[in-house]
Amino acid sequence: MGKQLKLWYRRPAKKWTDSLPIGNGRIGGMVFGGVNQERIALNEDTLWSGYPKDKNNPTASQYLDRVRRLCQEKKFGEAQDYLEAHMLGDYTESYLPLGDIWMTFPDMMEKNITNYVRELDLNRAVAYTQYGCQGILYEREVFASYPAQAIIMKLTADHKGAITMELGATSPLRTNEKVAGNQLIMEGICPSHVEPSYLECAHPIVYSQKDEEKGIRFALILEAEVCGGTIEKKGDRLCISKADSVVIKMVVRTSFCGFNCSPYLEGSEYLEHAKADLMQIEKKTYEELKKEHEEDYKKYYERVDFSLEETGEDTVATDERLENITHGKRDLHLYELIFQYGRYLLISSSREGTQPANLQGIWNDQMRAPWSSNYTLNINTEMNYWPTEICNLSEMHEPLFRMIEELRVNGAKTAKLHYGARGATAHHNTDIWRITNPVGRTTKGSVGYAYWCMGYGWLCQHLYEHYEYTQDKTFLREVAYPAIKDAALFYCDVMTKDRDGYWIISPSTSPENSFSYEGSTYKLDITTTMTTQIMKEVFQNVICASEILEIDGEFAEQLKEKIEQLRPYGIGKRGTLMEWYDDYDEVEIHHRHISHLYALHPGHELTLEKTKELTEACRKTLLSRGDDGTGWSLGWKINAWARLGDGEHAEKLLKRQLQFVDSDDMNYSNGGGTYRNLFDAHPPFQIDGNFATCAGIAQMYLQSHDQEVLLLPALPKSFRNSHMKGLRAVGDLEVDLVVKEGKLEKAVLYAHSTCKHPVCVRYGKKKYCFTPQEGETYKLSRGDFL
Repeated sequence: MGKQLKLWYRRPAKKWTDSLPIGNGRIGGMVFGGVNQERIALNEDTLWSGYPKDKNNPTASQYLDRVRRLCQEKKFGEAQDYLEAHMLGDYTESYLPLGDIWMTFPDMMEKNITNYVRELDLNRAVAYTQYGCQGILYEREVFASYPAQAIIMKLTADHKGAITMELGATSPLRTNEKVAGNQLIMEGICPSHVEPSYLECAHPIVYSQKDEEKGIRFALILEAEVCGGTIEKKGDRLCISKADSVVIKMVVRTSFCGFNCSPYLEGSEYLEHAKADLMQIEKKTYEELKKEHEEDYKKYYERVDFSLEETGEDTVATDERLENITHGKRDLHLYELIFQYGRYLLISSSREGTQPANLQGIWNDQMRAPWSSNYTLNINTEMNYWPTEICNLSEMHEPLFRMIEELRVNGAKTAKLHYGARGATAHHNTDIWRITNPVGRTTKGSVGYAYWCMGYGWLCQHLYEHYEYTQDKTFLREVAYPAIKDAALFYCDVMTKDRDGYWIISPSTSPENSFSYEGSTYKLDITTTMTTQIMKEVFQNVICASEILEIDGEFAEQLKEKIEQLRPYGIGKRGTLMEWYDDYDEVEIHHRHISHLYALHPGHELTLEKTKELTEACRKTLLSRGDDGTGWSLGWKINAWARLGDGEHAEKLLKRQLQFVDSDDMNYSNGGGTYRNLFDAHPPFQIDGNFATCAGIAQMYLQSHDQEVLLLPALPKSFRNSHMKGLRAVGDLEVDLVVKEGKLEKAVLYAHSTCKHPVCVRYGKKKYCFTPQEGETYKLSRGDFL
């Protein structure tokens, strides 16, 4: 189905962000495609530092009233200092690299290589390397299989006995290796703690000798099978001589057994589990394993087909395409590629039963990765999952939902200890141990990112969105509603009245931003716009769910009353939406976050039809923030401009997102773009921008909320002849769209559920309303809209 799409290159990867990612949701690999030495950098999604530990500050709640009062008196500096000294907890742990697989080919010399190519086939989720050397054609292909729970690789040559190589493994973790027959076995253990990379520390990596503080253990097994030739042991490596072909199977398991269980004292039998993984695929041929993998992958990937006109043959290497578009050349094919690459990465990094995709998905090669490669809940984790429902990958949401439920457990403790409140909360960071406290210890300046109690509420948006898209009432009752209700209970308990009699949450921050007041810069305010927006959305979702499920009517009525008394959003002196409690001057006009536009996107409260004045203020805010930023910020702006119905500006940001970046140096302002392997560049690498860009392209074709489906709401002129098939809309609808000369040629809607309420499909100012019936197909042309 659809076009054959691939990333391809004319030379091996020189660095990690040149290499090509493969993954099965749990195990990840970065394939370099080297000639005389191949490297596959490995990850496993439960390989983190640390162990279950209560990182809450047990006395924090007793200081809340004083900080709140200081903010009301506008003594912001004193409030910040006091909060940082008394109300923060410890930092998260770090996501870690497993290590590297090394394949050394002593007979290969790069100077003798001809016709080199490496590629990642998105249609099949297989990475290839091919080249000629001294008249022999060598080929490798490798994939990460979800059914097999393994990475599988095959090396071939078109001459018999042409493959001679050494196979080994290294790791930055504490490990020991041994060779047994045709297997290489590595066992190791993770540190008890790794400090975030942004903190200076004499001993940032700690291995405790106390059993209760010891980290996650793991086992990696490599098994080589040869056709022809021999396998011998050479120290801690396998030596393969004069083989016709080689198949390598890689399996890995860890002792992680839950966010609240000691990985050392209560851990899973990781080595036996890894051996069992090998046993289950022992009798399967390589072709059987590949067929099984491709069938599993394609059932998700092939749901959506996106095609633009004039894309032609894929005769230009991917990195050359990036260079061309950076220099202003038109390349619609790159739009298709970056869209489907986002879907590929989501399938590869988030599957049922795995951990959610973190800041880097599942791919990381550093012991102290940027921002610990953790879960950042003030935009990045949520952004990872923006494509799930609209891009027809709903199943990939499951790991996030499981994490939300686990955060609910720890979040109840944080709510009580830090705020004296019911319900549950989480702040801006979490990890595999599901910490929910504000991080920072007593670090000066940390309040701007750390003290933000809205993370759990934002995550709850995904729960209700999943219900809207799937109409799964059982999910709403058993999973979504209890979690959203806990968020609402927490907000009810921490609310306070402001000077005008409105309900607010105080004190508050607007993630990572600051404002100017009386000549000084501050980050802590009486309250902020985003705080109110998330709180209001949580209340609304509880009310809607209560009506659908016919439960908690009294609580829903209480929330309706509170919504009427929430502080209204303000428009500032420059016509922009106010971010802070008062109309303060901005410190950083082009700040990367657009947090106060939450109600525009990813929320749905502010729309062109219903809130024109506030929506116009959002447009002016985006113009003020500008069209530069970090990679993920550019992705957010693509979606925001699409919500404003401005396809041309959305495409402008899309082009900016695709600017080639070669630097890994940290840049918080204007360095965003795309690496050679199409990973999003903050820089450094963060995967959230890939997912935001994918979702943003989908939003140009289709938007849906409140039982309304918008067709082609923000289509740029360059998409004037195209089709987008297989997107999903609220009401459990699947939508195919065909565009000719910039106008809707045909829309086909497939109803997967029967809806009780009518759905209104809108194209421009015209509408078509119907009540979907399960199994029915609705074919529409422009003439069907009234």
